[in-house]
Amino acid sequence: MANLSLSREADLQLERQLKTLNKPAIKTFKTQEGDTIDCVDINKQPALDHPLLKNHKVQTRPVTFPTGSPKKSSKSKTSYIRHERESCPDGTVPIRRTSKEDLIKATSMPKESMTQIGPQTSFPAGHRFHTVNVGMKKDVPYFGVDGRLEVWNLTVAKDQYSFTNMWIQNGPPDQLNVILAGWTVSPAINGDQLTRLFTFWTADGARTTGCYNQLCPGFVLTNCSITPNYPLRLTSTYEEQYDVKILIYQDQPTGNWWLVLSDDNVFVGYWPKELFNHLSGGAETVAWGGIAIAGKNGNSPPMGSGLLNLSFRSTCYIRNIQYVDTQNKFRNPDGALEQHLDRSTCYGLKDWKNCGRKEMYYCILFGGEGGRCGD
Repeated sequence: MANLSLSREADLQLERQLKTLNKPAIKTFKTQEGDTIDCVDINKQPALDHPLLKNHKVQTRPVTFPTGSPKKSSKSKTSYIRHERESCPDGTVPIRRTSKEDLIKATSMPKESMTQIGPQTSFPAGHRFHTVNVGMKKDVPYFGVDGRLEVWNLTVAKDQYSFTNMWIQNGPPDQLNVILAGWTVSPAINGDQLTRLFTFWTADGARTTGCYNQLCPGFVLTNCSITPNYPLRLTSTYEEQYDVKILIYQDQPTGNWWLVLSDDNVFVGYWPKELFNHLSGGAETVAWGGIAIAGKNGNSPPMGSGLLNLSFRSTCYIRNIQYVDTQNKFRNPDGALEQHLDRSTCYGLKDWKNCGRKEMYYCILFGGEGGRCGD
């Protein structure tokens, strides 16, 4: 339980934030996970209270969609994300109700850690973190990232965070524009040990802007059933593998960055162009991999599946890695990837190209068991 001892001024500030985030609902229901969902008018959702979105008109569908995506593998098993939860009525979107405790915990959530693609050079805000990933060389602008992220359920302490995700970044350090999406096991964020989707954004290297999921105005939701923290019930075991297809891409005619799930192209929502000052013409940096953030005692959580070996049946993979080019076409990396490896002995990465099966190209294996990780 978070420390709820607050000054009167701090308490009033939280009440103002709650009023912004918890809008009047047309319908309310509780999910099997215990989330309270308010169905809010799509044009009155909390995202639009961001000062930069005062005159923003909600885009219910993108104008364009990238071309050339590979067909779904017949051997793929997807962590199902549709029709598992009650939907909101037409014209409304599902907003997970935020509590005062959620906002208190949010003030101590690590955000700067999410912005560093390369190995850590410092530990911001006292959070010791580790990251491993592959990223495209900084030669041309990139307009999207795509991939199938294998889904695992991990044992993570209440103050630890483990992420498997994709990054989009651009801008100087003090104005770094960042978008992330993937899955996480993070009791501090979600209040449980479930594997859930997550999103994150910032427009200034997480100094003053941005947040996870819907804990602040910004990300515009357009889907009537899927939230940014949607639970992924089907997770991998050593016998069966499940993954989730995630695409983040820029709808170039509007400049908005869309989040799309699964082979059915389920549009979840988007980050409006107005939020960013360095992502209007694509991104300089894109990457795929994982982040592990240690608890207060210095112990780091597992990343990926919690193992790293040469088998995709026991090590977490990200497969069918692609980026979106200036012509709005999906492209394979084809030798243009760079590895960003953590200095610790806890985590690693295997750039296997196809992870032993041609239908998985381009594929990486990554992760590790965590513990007392060295610098």
